[in-house]
Amino acid sequence: MIRPTFVDGTLPWGRAMLIALLTVFAFDLVLDTLVGEVTALLDSGTGFLPEPIEQDASLAEDLFGYLLLAPVLEELVYRGWLTGRIAALRFALYGFAAEAIFIGTLFVSADIAMPLALAGVGLVLFGLVHWSLTRDRDTTVPEWFTRHFRWFVWGSSLLFGLMHLGNYEALTSPLGVFVVLPQTIGGLLLAYTRTRMGLRAAMMHHAAYNAIFLAVDYGWW
Repeated sequence: MIRPTFVDGTLPWGRAMLIALLTVFAFDLVLDTLVGEVTALLDSGTGFLPEPIEQDASLAEDLFGYLLLAPVLEELVYRGWLTGRIAALRFALYGFAAEAIFIGTLFVSADIAMPLALAGVGLVLFGLVHWSLTRDRDTTVPEWFTRHFRWFVWGSSLLFGLMHLGNYEALTSPLGVFVVLPQTIGGLLLAYTRTRMGLRAAMMHHAAYNAIFLAVDYGWW
């Protein structure tokens, strides 16, 4: 997690891989919980953390968004391309262009934000189609990608964490950015899962994490 290294290929599905996935997932929960508790403790005396934005969503909408849409789209955009293959890197361009659109929705009126967000989703889906048509052809991994792999992991994980600032009120202190430290750490562990165990495993890891978040949020846990 701290010193990411490029690997060409992932563990095959089986007992060993599932044990590894459960181990990384458990470590993610423990580490994120610990970081969240320490951050909340530091915040208790200063109040630098922003409050979460209350979302007016039904249970069905939350289940769809947290357990299906977010794990699939976010893993595709932030970690799907960590194979370094040309087709995957090309898809990353679509994904980060869509990310720029999503960020733009924070600065426009509500009636424009929704169509803009849908355009972002459409761009990701178009990129996914383009990737599926070229994945078997453009399989070369550029040397510059493997040489700077750690920076791609760190950068994508940081961006993944910062993206979650959209779930909170505006920052009143620069220290407020620490509110997304658990998500940033989670991004590093998801990158490990994706590169060592595959994209499907990363989506499962992501969905399981969100499921626990929802269970706590709804008071089921």
